Amino acid sequence: MSKWVQRCLVFVFVVSLSFSSAASAWELEMEGWVNWYSVRFSQVGHNGFFGPYDVDRGVGTTTANLNFWEGEGILDKDLASSADAGWSALWVKFWPTLKINEAIRVQAQYRIGMYGDPTGDNDYWTQGALGAETAISEGKWTLFWVTAQTPWGVLGIGKRRWIFGTGLQYDGSDTASTESITFIAPYGPLKVGFGFYPWRFAGSSPQPSTPPQPPTPGVIGTPIPPGYQDPYDLGGFQHFNRSDFAGAFSRDFLGFVTYSSGEFQVGALGVYGDFHIGPEALLRPTDFSAQSTAIFHGSSFVKYNNGRFFFNAEAAWLYYADRFRGARVLLFGTDAQDVEQWRFMTEFGVFAGPAKMSVLYAWQPGPDRRNGALIGKQPAAFPWHPTYDRFLSNFSVFRPYSYMFSYVFGSGLAAYNLTVDGYVRDASTLGARLDFAAAANLNLFFTGFWAERTSHGYPWGFIGPNDVAFNGFPVNGNIGPRNLDGVAGSPNIPDRSLGYEFDTGFEWQLLEGWSLTGTFCYWQPGKWFTYACIDRSVPSWNIQTPANLFGTRPGKTIDPVIGGEVSMAFRF
Repeated sequence: MSKWVQRCLVFVFVVSLSFSSAASAWELEMEGWVNWYSVRFSQVGHNGFFGPYDVDRGVGTTTANLNFWEGEGILDKDLASSADAGWSALWVKFWPTLKINEAIRVQAQYRIGMYGDPTGDNDYWTQGALGAETAISEGKWTLFWVTAQTPWGVLGIGKRRWIFGTGLQYDGSDTASTESITFIAPYGPLKVGFGFYPWRFAGSSPQPSTPPQPPTPGVIGTPIPPGYQDPYDLGGFQHFNRSDFAGAFSRDFLGFVTYSSGEFQVGALGVYGDFHIGPEALLRPTDFSAQSTAIFHGSSFVKYNNGRFFFNAEAAWLYYADRFRGARVLLFGTDAQDVEQWRFMTEFGVFAGPAKMSVLYAWQPGPDRRNGALIGKQPAAFPWHPTYDRFLSNFSVFRPYSYMFSYVFGSGLAAYNLTVDGYVRDASTLGARLDFAAAANLNLFFTGFWAERTSHGYPWGFIGPNDVAFNGFPVNGNIGPRNLDGVAGSPNIPDRSLGYEFDTGFEWQLLEGWSLTGTFCYWQPGKWFTYACIDRSVPSWNIQTPANLFGTRPGKTIDPVIGGEVSMAFRF
């Protein structure tokens, strides 16, 4: 054997050792989930939310073919021409964990397919992209974070889920996330944590306080009045240097403590941040309202489970104070708007052999509307800050008890979180659920759910389909923006009943890592919807006046909605 060959073999051996050494130092773990699902919804009869099917007696309106309200955000459009609507789709998630050493881990989430992407560039429904080389979706890294174990606690950086308490406000299992620098220190049964953002862009926090004005017929675009503005992006032009601290959070902290001891867990969390957005940082002259904002939110919870009995409770708050100067003050006649929101829930239940019985009661606040207009101090966040409300939503609390009202219809108030899953706004709710293990791999469940509004702060006829002759927006098969101020002179809705719902279904573990689930439901909408939804059988319904009850028919019949979902999931 020549010396050259010997040297090559030695080189290959050394390189192999180096790669094997590197491989042994890093460990990669991977979990994944492939989910295929199919949904179908129907209305039992032709008495819809907006009156009898195929009837439109408005002046110049063209919505007679838009009949069944099938929910918002779940399917392609909000309204179907028949009494039936359906959908089938696929999505995939991967959760890689890279173990650098015993102290440092890198974790992430990678998602493919339809999963609430607000840009819509990766939605995928069955046969939406024919062809073996046609992409069904863009892959998305939705989470990416690093944790480091130190002798004093765990340091975390990056974007990760924000899970705390029962999920009443920090529902990280579905939508809430945080990117703060956090440090969590354990002291026996105690965990104390704190976090902060050294810099955070404030432009995603301010939200418009009035609905957009409808477009002028024949004119492209939607005029925006002063006060309804993203102060960082007006008309597609960036007006601020985003790195300028004149538009960033100046104080941005969180702290929490939890105590866990066997059957019992309790905790509390608080978050505070404030910022000022002023005209001093403008890149060019524009009509602008200076804004100063302070945000304080948090929650406290308790959990108990001894294997036979369990109890969960949580109280969550959000204080959001805005102070304005400039154009908005002139337009609205006020220099302030405030949110003081409190939400509550309690859940308890028992285990008895193969059965589990659980009961849920929850209370969510609604808007305060007086003399035909929202007042400046609101007990609920969504009238002033709907996107912030979507971030602090509660999908996982209500989904086990209510499929149609909470998840599909977003409680009738377009309550869809950042993952486009429905949740509950403004409702006092009572739910009961019975789970029964019919076999080791088969669970059957039955639920009952009842809800009513906690607030009377809604005008008559404020929910209706888009139509230029009604709200100025072209007919597109969707529900129009909800103007909570309503038409001048419109009274508050007197009836608070949202109806009742019954669900049943199964969770069947076919093989290890392969499950089949089904949910089937019946929802009877309550009388609140007969006031909130316009009725197209009312003559001149789109010209809302006291004479035609603002385009509504209070007390009308709304036929029940039935439907459900079947999904097949593979976990690995």
